[in-house]
Amino acid sequence: MTEHDLKILAVFFNGVIIIAMVVSGIWVGLDAYRNGRNKAEALMWGFFAGWFLVVGPIFYVFFKKRFYKS
Repeated sequence: MTEHDLKILAVFFNGVIIIAMVVSGIWVGLDAYRNGRNKAEALMWGFFAGWFLVVGPIFYVFFKKRFYKS
C-alpha cells in the first residue's frame, strides 16, 4: 500500500465513524422526543449519544426508563 492509499483508507474510516456518530445521535434524540422529553432534553440526549459513540446509546437504552419516570 502506498501512502496515498493509506490516506484514502483513513478518510474512509473517519467518515464511517462520523456517520455512525450522527446516526446514533439522531436515533437517540428522536426516541427521547417520542418518549415525552421536550426538544431541549431530546437534543441533549442526542448530543450525548453522538459524542460517546458506543457508551451513549447503550447508556440511553438501559437507563431511559429510570429517567423517564414522571
